Amino acid sequence: MKPWGHIHDTSTPKPADVDFLTQKINQETPEFGEANPFAFFIRNEQNEIIAGCNGSIIFGSIYTDQLWVHPDHRKNGLGQQLMKAVHDYGRTCQCSMSTVATMDFQGAKTFYEKLGYVTDFERHGYTGGSSCHFMRKAL
Repeated sequence: MKPWGHIHDTSTPKPADVDFLTQKINQETPEFGEANPFAFFIRNEQNEIIAGCNGSIIFGSIYTDQLWVHPDHRKNGLGQQLMKAVHDYGRTCQCSMSTVATMDFQGAKTFYEKLGYVTDFERHGYTGGSSCHFMRKAL
């Protein structure tokens, strides 16, 4: 096998490099639409982020990759507000479903179930015997 180059591993990839991958995938599958990132944030009066989420629109689905609410602001509806924004944006982009993945130790499965998500499957084998719930909701 020919050495084509060196693998450059980084835990903090450059946004432009990640965008490059998304553009290349989109160019190869135009008949299925495009994958595009999104993010929503809630800030306090000092303009500090106290809650946020991000993910991707991907081929008719909106996938929320990360959702975080500052511990001092949990149980105040901020997570629900963010997920409403995700669902509304997904509908605007003609997504038929919304998907999330959450680890069992995060305690978020019940939160998503209250929003109408159901578990498609649970994958075992993560650190410390934990598992990941892959969930979806029709939009």
